[in-house]
Amino acid sequence: MTDQIIFTFPLAFYYESKLPVPIDEIVKSLVALEKLAAKVPLLLGELSGTSIDLHSLKVEKIESGSLKELLEMSISFLSEEEKEKFKVWLRGTKMGQATKIAAVGGIASLAVLLIASQAITAYDTFTKTDTPSIQANHNVIINIGAEATGVSAQRLTEALDASMSGDKKKVVAAALNFVSPAAGENGGGLFVGKDKGSGISFSHQAATDAPAQADFRVRDTEIRYQKTEVVIKVLDRDKVDTGWRATLPTVAAEKRLPLHFASGVPGKAATEERIFADIVVTYAQDFNKGSMIPKSILVERIY
Repeated sequence: MTDQIIFTFPLAFYYESKLPVPIDEIVKSLVALEKLAAKVPLLLGELSGTSIDLHSLKVEKIESGSLKELLEMSISFLSEEEKEKFKVWLRGTKMGQATKIAAVGGIASLAVLLIASQAITAYDTFTKTDTPSIQANHNVIINIGAEATGVSAQRLTEALDASMSGDKKKVVAAALNFVSPAAGENGGGLFVGKDKGSGISFSHQAATDAPAQADFRVRDTEIRYQKTEVVIKVLDRDKVDTGWRATLPTVAAEKRLPLHFASGVPGKAATEERIFADIVVTYAQDFNKGSMIPKSILVERIY
């Protein structure tokens, strides 16, 4: 068996707290950290242009009181060339240099915090809550991350989105559990590093305002379109409320959607294959895909 090509990072997180953190909260945060850490190689691979896998995550030390979690993360590469390419990229970033931030936590710790903040903020936006503390804190973390890794905030956001590919719901659940010890009246900020020295944190207010758990029940939203082409594929002249299906060439050309009418007989829709109408399209929001899926059409007026 070929020896694996490994690169190891330190990880360090500090939860400021007025009282010792309960054991169940510590366990929950560590399990969540393990799940978030699995996304770090994807993020670093996106930024460095290399193919990386997670090799291991080990706990070195945990201190109670204000909770300190000190860990070691190892990532693996397919070749020495890939590893060298990654090291060259890392040395070119501020996080790879002998800076204060690098010393207290390093790029892997910042990457975990970035992924957690991105996930929580994406959920906050999805629910249309737009919590000021969460949104503002995320902007700060993104700007710090962009400067530390030498990319634009937009590029970093794109890389974060790519790293969360798959079941984003699980990433959100892990992120909420990861920051939860920083919430509540006894909590403080969650800092990258062994103490507050880095100044990089998921704030106490943001952690407190974040929900204890996510609710991914499907949310519908309605969008109105005026004088839009409707192509009728299936109809039932004896009924108005059921049995009709149509496509929308400019909105949903490939999908046959249930077609309903606001009032009375559908008029020329019963005799013509194509009509132009004012319509309301109902969409279901798909968090994993980050998109809205059309569900049905309501015709309000036919031209």
